[in-house]
Amino acid sequence: MATLAGCGFHPAGLTSEDAARDDAAVDDSGPGPDGAVDPDAADADAGLVDARLIDARPIDALPIDALPIDATLPMCPAGYGPLGTSTSRYREVTSTATWAQAAADCDNDDAAGGFTGFTHLIVIANDAERLALTSPPAIGGNSWVGLTDALVEGTFVWVTAEPTGGYPVVGQQPPWDNGDPNGGTGENCVRFKNAFTYEDKPCGDSNNIYVCECDAFPPL
Repeated sequence: MATLAGCGFHPAGLTSEDAARDDAAVDDSGPGPDGAVDPDAADADAGLVDARLIDARPIDALPIDALPIDATLPMCPAGYGPLGTSTSRYREVTSTATWAQAAADCDNDDAAGGFTGFTHLIVIANDAERLALTSPPAIGGNSWVGLTDALVEGTFVWVTAEPTGGYPVVGQQPPWDNGDPNGGTGENCVRFKNAFTYEDKPCGDSNNIYVCECDAFPPL
């Protein structure tokens, strides 16, 4: 397919000078002195445009086989592996801990450095991810997740800046359990119940296991 001069793809953020240089590069793949189009040059430009299109699209909009390697297979500490169909890596801890102890343990896993992924208490970006991890169950029930309203009562936030679009909406069932969240200031941390719906519990409750996650988002 011939590439039209002046119609190169310009990712967001390019200046007019950048765009001019890109268009000039696209012009170089046009007809040669004898009027013929170099198919190798055209293929190379097509590959460049395709790569830019992929880079400009949000990660969660890409098919699995188009994701960058470090997004599909983050380099994580020993003990982390896949669960369900998620592209993150996880470590399930079957010993019990308070929410703060669980969060600190997960955060410390990447302290040695040298990893492309960051470790933290598990963050569930949407209901599809919740179901991917729990249908069939890939993790145990009564386990802490990285969600809390300890800073502002009634405003639940995750432990990383991963975009979740406000998920989970407070009180929506599912993913919340019937009547939850209902603990007021005495229950500021969230766990999976055995049915894999969310429930707020006292952060000092030490009867819960937990799951650490390794992905592209560092803990806040």
